[in-house]
Amino acid sequence: MQPLVKRWQVAPRLDPEADSALWAYPPILRQILYNRGVATEQSARFYIEARPPAETDPFVMLGVPAAVDRLEWAILHNEKIAIYGDYDADGVTATALLVEVLKGLNAQVQGYIPNRFDEGYGLNKEALDALHGSGVNVVVTVDCGIRSLVEADHAQRIGIDLIITD
Repeated sequence: MQPLVKRWQVAPRLDPEADSALWAYPPILRQILYNRGVATEQSARFYIEARPPAETDPFVMLGVPAAVDRLEWAILHNEKIAIYGDYDADGVTATALLVEVLKGLNAQVQGYIPNRFDEGYGLNKEALDALHGSGVNVVVTVDCGIRSLVEADHAQRIGIDLIITD
């Protein structure tokens, strides 16, 4: 039997400039912050308080302006919107959250969580057909859909505008 060989990767030592900038934090936290590329007081505050940088603009993400425009149109014209989530904890949470936000904007919105035993994981054609049959014009996926190319084509063929936020 061969001995188990392990290779340790040791993080670089906290440099004096970062140590000075992060003086208000305990030594172990200074080292952890430094290991994560945080070396200034301001960036440490953003990191610890989980605030996005001031220059964060969601509209620079690919597709966001078009998605917002489509949802705004749907809300203004009383189109039915379905939020299609996955059955795991983050999918159910994201579905509930987005449904509540859109309801607050007076949208005609419903959540849809597929049955994991009957429908499996992710977006499926049968669910899209059922949603379309109930008058849904827009489907927003949360926590699923990024690999659903066949289903995305199907949505387009049956007249559903699909917004994937996986």
